Amino acid sequence: MKKLFRTGILSFLVCTVLVQSAVIGYSSKTKEISRTPDDSITSYNSGNENSAENEITEDDIKNDDTKDYTDGLKILQSSEVSNEFAMNNDPLYKKYMDVSPIANSRAKKFGVTQPTTPPALVGVNSVDGIDVSMYQAYSTPIDWNKVKAAGISYAIIRCGYRGWGTGEIVADSYFKQNIEGALAAGLQVGVYFYTQAITETEAKQEADFCKNAVKGYDITLPIYIDIENANPKGRLDSSGLTKAEKTNICKAFANRVQSANYTGGVYANKTWLENYIDGVALAKKFAIWLAHYNTSTDYSGEFSMWQYSSRATINGIRGSVDVNKNYLTKPHQVTNLTATPSTTSPSEFILSWTRAAGAYKYQVKTYDEATSTWVSLGTTKSNKFTVVEPYSTAERQYKVRAFKLIGTEKIYGAYSSTITFGVNLKKVTGLIQTAADKKSISLKWNKLLTANGYYVYMYNSNKKEWSQIKVISDSNIVTAKITGLDYSTVYKFRVQGYTVNENGAVEPLINSSTLTAATTPKKAGKPKYSKITPEALKLTWKKVDKGSGYQVLRYDTAKEQYVVCKSVLGKGHNYATIKGLKKGTKYKFKVQAFKLAGEIKWAGERSSAYSILTVPAKVTSIKYSFSGNKCNLKWKACDGAGGYEIQKYNKSTKKWYIVKNNKGKKNVKYKFTLAKKTSAKFRIRAYKNIKGIRRYGYYSKVRTLKH
Repeated sequence: MKKLFRTGILSFLVCTVLVQSAVIGYSSKTKEISRTPDDSITSYNSGNENSAENEITEDDIKNDDTKDYTDGLKILQSSEVSNEFAMNNDPLYKKYMDVSPIANSRAKKFGVTQPTTPPALVGVNSVDGIDVSMYQAYSTPIDWNKVKAAGISYAIIRCGYRGWGTGEIVADSYFKQNIEGALAAGLQVGVYFYTQAITETEAKQEADFCKNAVKGYDITLPIYIDIENANPKGRLDSSGLTKAEKTNICKAFANRVQSANYTGGVYANKTWLENYIDGVALAKKFAIWLAHYNTSTDYSGEFSMWQYSSRATINGIRGSVDVNKNYLTKPHQVTNLTATPSTTSPSEFILSWTRAAGAYKYQVKTYDEATSTWVSLGTTKSNKFTVVEPYSTAERQYKVRAFKLIGTEKIYGAYSSTITFGVNLKKVTGLIQTAADKKSISLKWNKLLTANGYYVYMYNSNKKEWSQIKVISDSNIVTAKITGLDYSTVYKFRVQGYTVNENGAVEPLINSSTLTAATTPKKAGKPKYSKITPEALKLTWKKVDKGSGYQVLRYDTAKEQYVVCKSVLGKGHNYATIKGLKKGTKYKFKVQAFKLAGEIKWAGERSSAYSILTVPAKVTSIKYSFSGNKCNLKWKACDGAGGYEIQKYNKSTKKWYIVKNNKGKKNVKYKFTLAKKTSAKFRIRAYKNIKGIRRYGYYSKVRTLKH
């Protein structure tokens, strides 16, 4: 990955200070969640190391996914790295010390000549992207919004490297800054690690380092191992490894990445892909990123991304940068689709397949005979998918296809071959209670295809044992009504299928899970009010024996039915306050007791209806005026009022007397005679009449009138 600075001669001292000062913020000790292991690939056939046609077969290298290969491994941070160390270990260091000026043409896209489309990819669209490391960010931070505006869709970001001198892993100083900036700007992101691994174990260390580094980030593009020449005296270049051994290092890294449900990839230049690793074989399982700095390439192997120049200029980045074409090729077809029963549930099974090269996720579909269509069951990053009810209760067809994500576009590969599978269920599933009354409970369950009939069991709490209470000899009957039970009581049930073999012998299958069910309580008594206000009332009723609680139902005139407006728990809580009512309005209520079976309420018979009026609002804003001996008394109309009762205080008897009843909400006046130099006390309350029932509101404050 050759990169050049545009800034002219770079001070050796400045570079030293900057390389030492940058710090990355993730820990190599972070544990990776255990994932489904990927199928590995066996040791490459080294019989003909120079042949690109050698096949990579299924790997017998076991990926221990619960292990973190970076545990106990010292990960160097840039604050610990001296300039001398970087010069003798970082494969990119000397490439960035090339101080040759770059004179790019402003007339060209990204300042470089655009490459011609490779013959094998003619007709396939592509998107532009870059790859960066700390060297693009340390002197001037990347302005990722400008990068995106320049036409860049994605970035492949270096997270670290292994030193070609010491073999130690070093975290890229600006990985966190770069990846968060790219994602925040809306770019897609992938990752690369510059390897100097000389064993498969070291390759797994590098893969686990990458997995830990990207944890928590939305990685939609591959995680690549970057394998290329670093230094003739470097550990990889001078290792003497065979083509097969170098290929296996790439496989170990990419397989390890894919076992964590990321897309595995290999970056290499044309020479390496053709001569030093088996690019053709690797492309059958992993995404290939070709480096070939030219306006055309004659590399004949498969690849999906092409790094065609290291001398691009992108607005938002100071200096030169690698530029790439990501071709919108389809992922490989999913192969080896199989189905196996689950070891944890008899009503589930697991689809699995070999990972497809270039896949980001997989879509699983089943054929629905009722609609004659293929229905999606979901997507997964793993190469395993658990199929659950209702699709596991009968044989169905299944198929899987891979897709990758380019921007918001999903690019699908070909479907796998179709398989037909259904779990040979032996356990009844879906047992539920469907109805109840005071003496019976109704049950229902899913049909068991392997059963000839069913046994229904009920738990006897006195004997502390299960008793068979019903035998159903027709496998198509999946309901049962259990009668003769006690009211407001909790019961436990199980259903077991059975088969009859060719000799007529009955063979019981597996019991269903235990169902907790309940009969309903007795009928609740009619409620009545104990307290009432303009917008609320308190209802009480007679306690019901053995209930778990009560529901208050209010008649909804719009729906023309009773709906639950209050629920109280506890058989002793035979009261409820209903709030949010309208003033001076008629309501109808019913009450029903319920019994809890688990979290499900089984309600008994409803009480008789109770009708009640809320009281009107309190009279306020009483005012008066005189015209001679005539007094005019006025007040504000009340919500919910149908009329008003005016009372006057008699000083002699010390009692209040009704002097006037005004009918109508707006009839808010009262005229009377009051001699001068006398006084009188009045109070007013609103009322509402509905079908002979009168409900009074609260009295106003006493008003003393003086003439």
